[in-house]
Amino acid sequence: MSTKNTFLAIILLQFIPVLLYPPRTLLNGIGVIVVVLLFFALLGYGLWRRRLWALTMSIFVQGLNIIVRFMMFYPAAKTPQGAWNIELIIFTAVAIILSAWILLRLDKPDIRSMITT
Repeated sequence: MSTKNTFLAIILLQFIPVLLYPPRTLLNGIGVIVVVLLFFALLGYGLWRRRLWALTMSIFVQGLNIIVRFMMFYPAAKTPQGAWNIELIIFTAVAIILSAWILLRLDKPDIRSMITT
């Protein structure tokens, strides 16, 4: 994938790792989802306009998502009855992997040079 296509994919899809939770969890917070989507629309617009603040904020949000997912993984991995919550474990692992990929791609010189020039 070319650098320009990767950059466009990051702009359009960077909200996915942050909102990657089991569907029944997301149904309880529709208002929060709308706010998060508006926030990422603003970040995407800032990246498209090549604003350094948007790059910094995107890297910060993806890194924070990884940290929060790791912090919440162990307490939520088992249900109160002691069974493994496989659905949450899978969603958390995929979200961490996607956030790490976006974080590392945004910090590469080719993407950074597209924004800072």
